[in-house]
Amino acid sequence: MILTNRPRIQRWVPPLLLMLLATPAWTESPAVLHHQLDITLKPDEGRLFVADRISLPDGARARYLEVVLNAGLQIVATNAKAVSPYGIAEGNRRRYRFTLDPLADTLSISYEGTPQAPRRSAPQAMPGVVLDSASVYLDGAGAWYPLTGEHPVTAELTVHHPPGWQSISQGARLEGTTTTTRWRSEEPQEEIYLLAAPYRFYSKPGPHAEAQVFLRTSDDPLAQRFLDITDRYLDLYSRLIGPYPYPKFAVVENRWETGYGMPSFTLLGSRVMRLPFILTSSYPHEILHNWWGNGVYPDYASGNWSEGLTSYLADHLIQEQQGRSADYRRSILQKYADYVASESDFPLREFRARHDGASQAVGYGKTLMFFHMLRRNLGDTAFRTGLRRLYRDYRYRSAGFEEIRRVFEAVSGRPLAAMFHQWVERVGAPAIVLGEPQVRDLQQKGFRLEGELRQSHADTPYRLRVPVAVTVADSDTAVWSIVELDSASTRFAITLPSRPLRIDIDPRFDLFRRLAPEELPPSLGQVFGAANLTVVVPSGASAEERDAYLLLVAQWRRQFPGIRTQEDILPLPENGGIWVLGKTNRHAASQLKRISAQFPVELGPKLKLGEEVLTEKDLSLVLTLRRSAVSTLAYLQVGSVAAVPGLARKLPHYGKYSYLAFAGDDAVNVTKGQWPVHASPLTLQLTDEKHERGKLPAEAPLIE
Repeated sequence: MILTNRPRIQRWVPPLLLMLLATPAWTESPAVLHHQLDITLKPDEGRLFVADRISLPDGARARYLEVVLNAGLQIVATNAKAVSPYGIAEGNRRRYRFTLDPLADTLSISYEGTPQAPRRSAPQAMPGVVLDSASVYLDGAGAWYPLTGEHPVTAELTVHHPPGWQSISQGARLEGTTTTTRWRSEEPQEEIYLLAAPYRFYSKPGPHAEAQVFLRTSDDPLAQRFLDITDRYLDLYSRLIGPYPYPKFAVVENRWETGYGMPSFTLLGSRVMRLPFILTSSYPHEILHNWWGNGVYPDYASGNWSEGLTSYLADHLIQEQQGRSADYRRSILQKYADYVASESDFPLREFRARHDGASQAVGYGKTLMFFHMLRRNLGDTAFRTGLRRLYRDYRYRSAGFEEIRRVFEAVSGRPLAAMFHQWVERVGAPAIVLGEPQVRDLQQKGFRLEGELRQSHADTPYRLRVPVAVTVADSDTAVWSIVELDSASTRFAITLPSRPLRIDIDPRFDLFRRLAPEELPPSLGQVFGAANLTVVVPSGASAEERDAYLLLVAQWRRQFPGIRTQEDILPLPENGGIWVLGKTNRHAASQLKRISAQFPVELGPKLKLGEEVLTEKDLSLVLTLRRSAVSTLAYLQVGSVAAVPGLARKLPHYGKYSYLAFAGDDAVNVTKGQWPVHASPLTLQLTDEKHERGKLPAEAPLIE
């Protein structure tokens, strides 16, 4: 579960500094600037006072130095000979040029004021700058310290804060009192973070790093759960990739419901921290970002690969360890099918950060599948070696897809340019069709299965290694083969020890591809991801119920701005995604009848979904139905009007599911699932009888 994007500093590189820095490219040996910051926070006044001493390394010493500082901060002292502001403020920033002694190795600046917040793209996101009586949040995008260009920084912070507060930054916590905290970050960083609030502080030393928890209210059991599991994840990823790169990992409770990953800490919302599944989903994802994203920095100009690789080695790896990786990959392909239309697709090299379902399906999902296919092509040993080499060679430096390619070519001895090009540079996904196979009896030599695989998409064929599983008589285990498909179509022949009963193409969803409609159960993702989305409101609803539904629509419009509404006196649209709201809706009875005819659901005093019988009171119910190839419908029946705000917030996060039930006014999920998929054009029975698929070869996890 990825809740929000990690906020990123918006880079500004002064032209003069680019000439001063000997090696501005992070992929080489960059010059590092050190900030010695003494900070006094005045949260009740919304102000801060900072003295910054910037150490300039050899090669970055010159007569002039340009910086950017928040426009709400005023410079009150400097050791420079002169300082000149550059024009009017640009957004929340102002540029300055400092005239230095030619031999100066430091620039000292003192400044104070109320920093202005940068503009955030999402209206529901937390502010970019927070400095009030409840908490402090400052990052590079807020320009609260002098930004000196796109190159790494180290820092030491002495933070003076109100009594009883705690401050947090990256790196090591040197000391802390009731009014002062010191932090030191010796690792080259993209930006400097500063957080503070009246936190309750917990810590636990460990073999890889100190685990820390900062909570807004005391909760010893919650803190202990995070402290205990942190060691496990740090050990897992240290064994898989290499040493953890920071002296601590901290969990920080936020006022806003975020899931941000920063160097050596994560900023989680209060509700997020207490979700029962968070410790085995989003939490390892945020920890792993300290290897990919905050350890090896992605070269954003050539594509943000770190989200996909982090998802693969966190979310996917955990499912793999539990034997559910194929289901997880199918959900990735399902999200791509649900949310990504041709006009919203883009190549991986253009991904920077997610901002909607389509960008997440490509930037996270397609990149995840790319690394899975790379692993399958090279084998686990070479893939693990490549991960370790990538981390070793590029720690605290930037790497793009080109650098990743060279690393994996070096460890495998195989050319990978064609593979990287087709998945990183191309838009879209292949679609595979299975032609009618033929079975030949070879008498005493067994059987031969002959067939054809085609790529049905219109553009240039992909080069694919297609897994094929054949179920045979007298064996519980399927015969596993790889068919090389590098043209529009190819013939294949598989020799078998006994009569083939069934053939399955890509049965474990190892390829990134367009799923056929028959492979997909109806889902909320198909409704939310439709180009046209309509919400049908019951005309006979009470005023209270109608107001609740309209608020639900208003909240969804923030994420899906094209939603339109209509009353149930009108016929349902012929295409697009459709929400039918309320059991008094005139369309409810007919759609429920269609759902009950296709899927195992019974409505009555006791609700039955599949094999599960639900008896909770005040149940809210969501059911989906594919009406046609171009339309999917979702029906929502609420247990109480008070549950609607919670449902409005939660339902977009359940995109892969076909049915859901929530209990009570707080809309607590009590069951969820997908309707069964009964047919796939990539599965064919080869006899008159129906046969279950034979067991597939064991899929060993990348690391236990």
